[in-house]
Amino acid sequence: MFTKQSNYLNYNGVCLEKRFIHINGYQHLITQCGDIDASEENTIVMMGGIPSDPSESLYWMAAELCKSDKDLHVLILHLPYYEEYSTIDLDKDSFAKFNAFKLPFDREINLKKVNIDPKFSHESQAQITLEIFQKLKLKKAHFVGHDRGVIVFENLLITNPEIFLSLSRGSQIWDYYEDDWSKLAPKICVGPPHRYMAYPYQLRLLFILITFIKLPFGITEIASHLRGSKKDSEEYDRVTHLIFKANNPSRKFLLKVQQTFMQTDSKMEVKNREKLKNMDVKIMQFQGEDEFKYGKNGKLISDQPYFGIYNLFRNEVEDLFPGCVGQDLNKKASHLIEEKKEYKKLKLLPNATIESFTLIPKSAHFNVIENPKGCANAVYDFIKNI
Repeated sequence: MFTKQSNYLNYNGVCLEKRFIHINGYQHLITQCGDIDASEENTIVMMGGIPSDPSESLYWMAAELCKSDKDLHVLILHLPYYEEYSTIDLDKDSFAKFNAFKLPFDREINLKKVNIDPKFSHESQAQITLEIFQKLKLKKAHFVGHDRGVIVFENLLITNPEIFLSLSRGSQIWDYYEDDWSKLAPKICVGPPHRYMAYPYQLRLLFILITFIKLPFGITEIASHLRGSKKDSEEYDRVTHLIFKANNPSRKFLLKVQQTFMQTDSKMEVKNREKLKNMDVKIMQFQGEDEFKYGKNGKLISDQPYFGIYNLFRNEVEDLFPGCVGQDLNKKASHLIEEKKEYKKLKLLPNATIESFTLIPKSAHFNVIENPKGCANAVYDFIKNI
């Protein structure tokens, strides 16, 4: 349970402190816990994503890390410029790079003449992240990203590998995607639906559909996993964060999301990762085990399969459910799994470019909220064994 007092949060004895870094007249939100005098090897920098609050979504995992090791210093950097008080300042000479798709018939909306605010691009966010990092007087650290936070850190790694001790990636695709897979929607959704998010109201509509109606797919089973959780408990806070807070973003927040998705695309992000493969920085993946599991209504859960026909990680891991669309337990290759404390490791291919691929039980895309202890254990074991 979190108790709040001014700029401090308390989670089962772990104190999280909010503070701001001032750069060029802007206040960048930082949340930290643990030993502020920690060594580089014990310093972890985190960044979350959308549609829920990018910092709050990581509170539980950060606290679990600090509970596991009192020598750690964990800093959560807010997804740059997504603070509530930030404004959108359109550049009359800058325009959207990508169009939007409009539900329900995938009609393409031409946005190429729509002005954008370049600071919401992931490249710009990476640049300001470096400035924040330097303002904090940090030299090196382990980086942990989730969702959009992964993309920001990947861009930062490409330009400034010298500050990375490692990169841990949560719920983000890697280097494989087939263009034809996008045509399977809405029956089967493979990979993040960027083009729908470039049309502001659709992010809210889509998230409501997948959260409450579980169409065209379900996003999580957190409500059933944590059924009966009591008000003011840590479990209750996590359920309400994901089920209710994430479904009530402000209009300002949605417009910022639009700004980002008019400037990025899955294909561009996948291609960009080729630059990471020859770098001497260890990279791991922590993925929700429930991805493409069948829900109670027979619909698939989430959109990032790590196995089977639509395997987004086929260049990295052995196939846990060979030839399958969803998780067919009768075809599960269980011998590929190594059981660990609160998480599992999936066997890598001989030519894999990532160092470790972990599965977080009872979670899908929002694993940092659904099972923060499993995520924390997977990341902690990784950074302590490289």
